[in-house]
Amino acid sequence: MTSLISIIIPTYCEEKNIEWCLKSIKKQKFEKGKIEIVVVDSNSPDNTRKIAKKFADKIINIKSRGVSKARNFGAHIARSEILLFLDADTILAPGFITEIYERFSESNIVCVSGTVAGLEKQGIVDDLFKFFHYNLMNKIAALSAYLGFPFFPTVCCACRKTIFHKVGGFDEGLAIAEDIVFSLKMGKIGKCLVTKGAKAYTSLRRVKKNGRINNYFIYFKNYFRVLILNKKPWINDFPHVQEI
Repeated sequence: MTSLISIIIPTYCEEKNIEWCLKSIKKQKFEKGKIEIVVVDSNSPDNTRKIAKKFADKIINIKSRGVSKARNFGAHIARSEILLFLDADTILAPGFITEIYERFSESNIVCVSGTVAGLEKQGIVDDLFKFFHYNLMNKIAALSAYLGFPFFPTVCCACRKTIFHKVGGFDEGLAIAEDIVFSLKMGKIGKCLVTKGAKAYTSLRRVKKNGRINNYFIYFKNYFRVLILNKKPWINDFPHVQEI
């Protein structure tokens, strides 16, 4: 029986997060057997693959690091026409997959992003930051999609497999901004949109590790270099951050 949607999750040392992510997929009320879960692991030395085997349909271990490489590999072996790229530290709200899938009923839709919120419960200062940060990110994604140049993070982003291959997938030479470059390419082919009906909760671990201001600085300076100067980012690899 062919699945209707394939969920591709790149991992590296995600033993503390992957189970919650996969459980949130399994709890989705979608046609039974119509979700394919593909976990592409970058040779984690921890229990990531062992935990994922309890829930995923396919576990692939690749020897080299690189989130774009993992996503591209997962897309290549996925059986479905609709691909959903999901981060391992992200949990889907009920109804997420149904909402995303139904958006592709319009033939001109090529890429759909859900909305993102922060996962961890913090103090009031961090909660306010979380609220404004993700609201701003969601509004930028929605407005940019409306204007025809979508800036989509791949926290929870779906696309058509045929269009994925048409644009060449994710740029494996980029350690940062690969998701924005990918969504911009999708926007040149067809209509992209953000749906409020599909909500996902993702970890703030990188913000917590790097600091709020420094985290923005890391992203913005590399986005400027990649998107404006059309050069490679300053960083060659995005350091992994364990859940903290």
